Amino acid sequence: MRFTSGSLSWGGTAYVLIFLSLGALFAHSQDAAKPKPHVSYDGPALTFDFPGVRVGVAEYEAEPTGTTVLYFPTPVVAAVDVRGGAPGTVNTDGLRLAYDDPFVNAIVLSGGSSYGLSAATGVANALKDMITDAGNFDDVATVSGAIIFDLGDRRFNTITPDEELGRAALKGARAGWFPLGARGAGRFAMQGYGLDITQHSGQGAAFRQYGDTKVLVVTVNNGGLVVDRKGRVMRCSHPVDGHCGSISDVIAAHLATLGNPKQARADFGNNQTNPQGLTRHTTITIVVTNKSLPFWALQRLGVQVHNSMARGDQPMAEGDDGDTLFTVTTGKAVGAAISDADMDDLGMLASETAWDALLASLPQLPPKTPRTNIVPSAKELDSIVGSYAFSSDAVAVVRSKGTALEIELTGHTTSSNYLSVGKPALLTAVATDEFEIAGPREDRLHIDRDADGAIIGITINPGVWPVRATAQHGSNPRAFFARGLPTAILGSDSSSLGGLSAIRKLSRNVRALSGLPRKKKCGGARSCGRGSFDRVV
Repeated sequence: MRFTSGSLSWGGTAYVLIFLSLGALFAHSQDAAKPKPHVSYDGPALTFDFPGVRVGVAEYEAEPTGTTVLYFPTPVVAAVDVRGGAPGTVNTDGLRLAYDDPFVNAIVLSGGSSYGLSAATGVANALKDMITDAGNFDDVATVSGAIIFDLGDRRFNTITPDEELGRAALKGARAGWFPLGARGAGRFAMQGYGLDITQHSGQGAAFRQYGDTKVLVVTVNNGGLVVDRKGRVMRCSHPVDGHCGSISDVIAAHLATLGNPKQARADFGNNQTNPQGLTRHTTITIVVTNKSLPFWALQRLGVQVHNSMARGDQPMAEGDDGDTLFTVTTGKAVGAAISDADMDDLGMLASETAWDALLASLPQLPPKTPRTNIVPSAKELDSIVGSYAFSSDAVAVVRSKGTALEIELTGHTTSSNYLSVGKPALLTAVATDEFEIAGPREDRLHIDRDADGAIIGITINPGVWPVRATAQHGSNPRAFFARGLPTAILGSDSSSLGGLSAIRKLSRNVRALSGLPRKKKCGGARSCGRGSFDRVV
């Protein structure tokens, strides 16, 4: 489109350009609202030598959630063992039917509860694109999967692993590598539901080899407390001298409270009688060996390892859990045989490897911002007062409380991991734009600002597990403009927009961006500054 002198005034040109710019901005904002898969090979990882196995992970970072795929370029034989009373799985019926022909192409572990199962569909469709004769009955890609519940009170949004994320994970799959901690399906896993203040969890992996026999175990722990080989709980809310005590003491303390009124700390995600959705306490695991096994032995291996995992993960196999374990052999199953003694040894080797994987699932905890003796002024505190939306039905209200601030969750049907409904929590300033939320979790709350210093939102626990809320327009007018229109068009002082002055300002900036000449002063002449659009050819 070209501009020449003609019949349309610069004012009309500005209006048209503004309209086109806003339309483009709207389209951009709609596209920006769609999360983009994030694939990274940075961070802690297990490296191992296991031909025939490739691992891929992809995450939606801002939300956050993720998916993990184990891809077998040559199809394998697999079995499944389900212990939880509320499993979320796909394509597992065929793994119970004792087929000894290899037909499984991949196994996918995901967050997102039932919605996250679509990541497995994405992997299957991506494999379909790779298979030469994908419509042939013998070549149809078979992808099994299982999920954890990482929604609800931990992140307030409903972004879940989907087909696009599954495709991204498969595309990024590589051999001999498995990322540990808050990655893939374990991106926003938690542990400690029902027994302690919830702590962050993740995905783990371990590899052992005895002679020519290789065993790889990958697992995602969500809900249960991880226990070491001395019976010690590995993560808790308030360790004493760096220790969390024994699992026997934790369980005994919990049993001692049965029949007593629920304590106030239940508002922070503990001892809740309502399940946390499908697959509340869930450990999903894949055990892979290169040893040739008949199907019965592969299935029995899964049972033995799954039983053993209760040593390192409590509780397990409850009514609203989704505990699921897959066993895979990259060797042959047809005609394979194994002695009882060798089967026992393989079971012990795999069980110990699974315990190693559980311990490796504990994510690295980032250091908190050090406390300072900062005392915000009354004006600074007053600027933070307002409403902040985590989602359409979860809004945090920040109010003045004497010389301090308090925060309360509204609109949500239940309390969350961080905030309570009907019970405001005091905010204590610990650093510039950072507060501590009073409560057993001692979560941090950061004030988010735009480039001009205007408050546009808050983030609970900024860093690896951010939970973001946007300032409501009514409580913070600048947030709308700061997020709604680009600075290149509005200029840095978006608060001055209004009426005709806004149109003129937009016109000037659009003209500058477009390379159009500045409008000359007309001295009142009606014919000055008129222009026209040429036809678009």
